[in-house]
Amino acid sequence: MKLADRPAAMKDSLTASHLDKESRTDDGFYLYSSKKNGYSMLFPEEYAIEGLTFQEKKGFESWNMSPEENKEKALQRSIKILYSDSDSIVEAFFERYSFEGKYETFNTNDSSGYEIYIGYVHNDFDENAKLIMRDPAKYGPSLVVCMIKNSDTSETLKIHSLTVCPEKSSCEKVSLQSEKEFMLRMAESIKFKE
Repeated sequence: MKLADRPAAMKDSLTASHLDKESRTDDGFYLYSSKKNGYSMLFPEEYAIEGLTFQEKKGFESWNMSPEENKEKALQRSIKILYSDSDSIVEAFFERYSFEGKYETFNTNDSSGYEIYIGYVHNDFDENAKLIMRDPAKYGPSLVVCMIKNSDTSETLKIHSLTVCPEKSSCEKVSLQSEKEFMLRMAESIKFKE
């Protein structure tokens, strides 16, 4: 396959070096594996890791991914991944990032025992650039946050999915249900090292 015909994840050398090239799913994901921390997760094929954000150390990992092309008039999305081998307090995380500190709890469909938490918010700013956290059910989520916690170890993986409508653009309201489904698809795929 020619480079131009490959999905964004396979065009970028940093991203491709972490992906199993034979693992593509029917809905457009590849299996991502951390080289230093041993976790794996699904990675959307139309995204690539932003190289300047990539940090991978034993016990800590942080990086952003975004679609290959963000069109000026279309809704833009970026996703931040944070891995840590030390425990995180669920309530404190969602108090900081979620509307009114609310979140949902999901159980994985396997025997891993992982705990999945997801929260939502619509962030806006007033005329003085003060952050206003609005109800995502009314305005659509601009930020979806997720924490996956391994109850057997202290490992956590946090996902921040940010959507932005560029200035002077008209974007449709983001669907809370579709954002939840996208986040759950990624969260349920996570496997921490044994």
